Amino acid sequence: MAEGAYTVVDTTTEDLERIRELVGKYSDLPLGTVDASVVAVAERFPVTAVATLDRKHFSIVRSKAGQLLLVP
Repeated sequence: MAEGAYTVVDTTTEDLERIRELVGKYSDLPLGTVDASVVAVAERFPVTAVATLDRKHFSIVRSKAGQLLLVP
């Protein structure tokens, strides 16, 4: 992060509303707040690829743009 490869962002009120929506929609997983926040922020920027080792949740969850590209 110090070299600018990553950006730390705050969640917005709109993100929090979307997080709540995602947690409810995917309650059967269950999708947690942290994973839902990654999706919400990805939608806001918009980003279609996320770095995660949590393929169990992210392979099922869909952003507004569709399935996320999971890396690595």
